[in-house]
Amino acid sequence: MIKVIKQSWIFRVILIALMLIAIEIPPIAVNFALRYSKTNQLIVDGFMALFIGLMLAIIWWAHLTYEAYNQLGQPAGIRVGWIIGGYLAIVLGMDVLSSLNKLIYHQTETANNAALGSMLGHNQVITIVFCFSAVILSPIAEEFIFRGTLTNMFFKRGNIWPKVILSGVIFSTGHMSTNPISFLMYAYMGMVLAYVYLRTDDIRNSIAIHMINNAIAMYVLLIQVI
Repeated sequence: MIKVIKQSWIFRVILIALMLIAIEIPPIAVNFALRYSKTNQLIVDGFMALFIGLMLAIIWWAHLTYEAYNQLGQPAGIRVGWIIGGYLAIVLGMDVLSSLNKLIYHQTETANNAALGSMLGHNQVITIVFCFSAVILSPIAEEFIFRGTLTNMFFKRGNIWPKVILSGVIFSTGHMSTNPISFLMYAYMGMVLAYVYLRTDDIRNSIAIHMINNAIAMYVLLIQVI
């Protein structure tokens, strides 16, 4: 039998809000490191160590919360077909939305990707650590927060689509958007990840898709800045 913590919706909203604030804190350490990227490597190393420590702490907290609110029980197993299908769905959908973004708003990349690119190529340690976080740590943290915790906190287990939509919308608020289409791009990605998680009953599947997506995105960004 699955034991799920029952709290008031106000408590749950506040908890999610705190997690959303928390996930925005580690990049501050990267910004401070960038200030010393060419003058003091020791300070850079210290801020990047702080960055990793903060990310690990967020993952630990988000995992504990996910376990407390989990409605789905034990993981059902890795589903390679769902991982491939989910990733392809993200690629196709994002390509269509990116084309619309370029056509209507004349943006070749989102503000979020531009911000990520600005953090790369200035210092080797910053670049390596930031890439490691983007490919490994961030997908784990974000999936535990936006899929594992958020989708289990609100709505009953069988209400998949409200969970999917909520996850996508809240996920997009954590990414910089300058127009409705760029907002929809991240909302769409979040909804695909939520759908895969809820249909497979295993958060490892959405984590895998997120990692693959970020790995390819970081590779493209690195080519542009290095």
